[in-house]
Amino acid sequence: MEQIFNIGKIADFFQIPTATLRYWEEVGLVKPAKNKENDYREYSIDDLMTISDILFYKNLGLPLKQIKSMEQTDVSYHEQLLENKRADLENQKAEIDKRIQRLQYHLSAIDTLHEFEENPFQLTDIDTEYIVPFELIEIDKLKQYIENPYLYSRVQHSDKISEEHRGLAILRNQGCPIPEGQILWKKTGTQYVACLLKEEITDGFPNNLPQLLKKVQSEYHTGYIISRFLLCAQEGGKLYDFYKTYIEIL
Repeated sequence: MEQIFNIGKIADFFQIPTATLRYWEEVGLVKPAKNKENDYREYSIDDLMTISDILFYKNLGLPLKQIKSMEQTDVSYHEQLLENKRADLENQKAEIDKRIQRLQYHLSAIDTLHEFEENPFQLTDIDTEYIVPFELIEIDKLKQYIENPYLYSRVQHSDKISEEHRGLAILRNQGCPIPEGQILWKKTGTQYVACLLKEEITDGFPNNLPQLLKKVQSEYHTGYIISRFLLCAQEGGKLYDFYKTYIEIL
């Protein structure tokens, strides 16, 4: 005797709402028999296979309309449909990978803040090869900033920290030559002291750079100061921009 299942059993088995099963029946995807005495739906083993197939294709991301049409189409249609879906998923994956990378930029910035909590002054190299000028009206550079705000940089010299130039960093691994006329700063030194610059978002934008510089100059002669943006956040009830600042030692 053929095994029969009611709609509640099917819903529990597949972990889908009974309303979904009724809708699939309404659009013609499944066609359970009806009990002649009480008009209840009776699902057979074949219906279980049909529902399994529907769920398989739904898990591929195919809409119900396409799933329904697959029974009336040939192999070439199936192939084209699935190739199109694969291309669509690959595009989605590429976009998700970009989002993950952007999240990683921000998480890395937070990790950097934690590192400075443990070690406020770090003798290091710098991963920045060049700084190029950046104006908000420059669309190409603005797009680079949107992709990675952590390229935003400030260039100063320890002889006159009141003079400040703003630009975008070209990193060591980017490997793209920059015409000399477009360079705001070019790496020459090999040793830097890295520290955390905090600039309060308020009138005058006060920051702690003079104190940082004084500390470094107690041990070294200094040159350029490169500040790479990390993040904007509150600390002690005040809003700050945080920068990883590299002070060149001569």
